[in-house]
Amino acid sequence: MIVLYGGTFDPLHIGHMIVANEVYEAYSPDRFIFMPAAHSPLKTRHAVATDEERLQMLYLGVKTLGFGEVSAYELDKKGDSYTYDTVKHLLSQDDEVYVIIGTDQYHQLDNWYRIDELREMCRFVVVNREVEYNQGDSDVINFHIPRIDVSSTTIRMRLAEGQTVKFWLDSDIEAFVRKERIYEKEKSEQNS
Repeated sequence: MIVLYGGTFDPLHIGHMIVANEVYEAYSPDRFIFMPAAHSPLKTRHAVATDEERLQMLYLGVKTLGFGEVSAYELDKKGDSYTYDTVKHLLSQDDEVYVIIGTDQYHQLDNWYRIDELREMCRFVVVNREVEYNQGDSDVINFHIPRIDVSSTTIRMRLAEGQTVKFWLDSDIEAFVRKERIYEKEKSEQNS
């Protein structure tokens, strides 16, 4: 079994890491893959951090978590990132793929590329995001974690303003972000 956890990860924060840890502990997959998206067709904003910086943050997160692997598959493809294409690729390596999404993404599934076929190819693990509990269809796995409202947008704003993000980011990721000055105001405004 492969568990796929995709997203912008701009930056990878403690909320992402808690989700990953809880799903990993619940399913003990053969492979747990973190996959940063090149560009989500349903998002209007591009990542502030470069692809290389987002990959580095994921490598640091995997080191802290003690499990998982990082894949640049969608970044290497360039262009829009479609989960359908990624799952199809992963099915050539394994016969079972679980895809982690948040409640916010679950409510947009009807807008996803080739969603009917995708639902046949994988199982969605819907993690409560911005809600206390999920009420998803019977064809998804509703996965509950203690609610932690941490947002990448807020973290980027706090870093741009020189505010603390202690406990919002893994300490190694925070050190990397600050050393590389990834979200300083000038760079954030330039890339937004």
